[in-house]
Amino acid sequence: MRSLKSATGAKTRAVDPAPTRWQYRMQRLWLTPLFRAMIRTGIPSFGFVILFTWYINDEARITAISDWYQGTVSAVQDRPEFMVALLRIEGASAELQDDIQEALPIDLPLSQFKLDMDGLRKQLIDLDPVLDAEVRVKAGGVLLLKVTERTPAVAWKTDGGIEVLDATGHRVATLHNLETAGALPLIAGEGADTVVPEALTLIAAARPIVDRLVGLTRVGNRRWDVVLTDDQVIALPEASPVAALDRALAMHAAKDVLSRDVRVVDLRISDRPVLRLTPEARSELKGLQDLERLSLDHSEGDQ
Repeated sequence: MRSLKSATGAKTRAVDPAPTRWQYRMQRLWLTPLFRAMIRTGIPSFGFVILFTWYINDEARITAISDWYQGTVSAVQDRPEFMVALLRIEGASAELQDDIQEALPIDLPLSQFKLDMDGLRKQLIDLDPVLDAEVRVKAGGVLLLKVTERTPAVAWKTDGGIEVLDATGHRVATLHNLETAGALPLIAGEGADTVVPEALTLIAAARPIVDRLVGLTRVGNRRWDVVLTDDQVIALPEASPVAALDRALAMHAAKDVLSRDVRVVDLRISDRPVLRLTPEARSELKGLQDLERLSLDHSEGDQ
């Protein structure tokens, strides 16, 4: 019994549960968060970067990867359900539709992923007759261009031709001759395009004599002349031209001024309107004055 106990005790004392010094140090190091992160994440990531850099450091491999990626993308984008095969233009006149098709040479069918919607809309808005535009793809592979046209308001006569402008003075189109302007009001003179709203206000105020209205002429880029038939002109001041035109129309309503031999109704000085007669009326008036003067001289000679 004693010998058995001795043997057992010797064997028990031979197994030491305490860690060795290196085991202890490794356990303490493993408990450090930075060391754990480096072992679990840092070293694998670094190794992956090294291997990936080595793998792609070959032009043939790079070309193969690029071709594979482009082929995959094209295979998805060129599927039939993503193809645009028809073009529809709404809200545009026949002439504007032709201009749009010339300005936007879209080669259909084309994948909708390859359509630059913002670029197409900008190109549409850059066209003079277009005020606004909407570009979208409808079901069934239809590219819809919905256009809002500018409304022509006046025809501006310049040395280079006839420009059609909208109510803001923006160019809409160019005409080859004045006959194609139709019923559009006519304006002329340098800088007239910058004050189209004022011109439209004057044209509206001249409605009582619209049948005789030829147009408006901008003088010195400062003021307006209202041009009527028979070469009559109403010269308006720089300030408050609408009020001055109303006074001229009131004079005409009261005295029928514009139906007489008056060449110019000059209202540039608000408190002193001036009427200039036509050359024929001036000659006739001069003849009457000469005749009256001769008659007076004759009477004085008789006395």
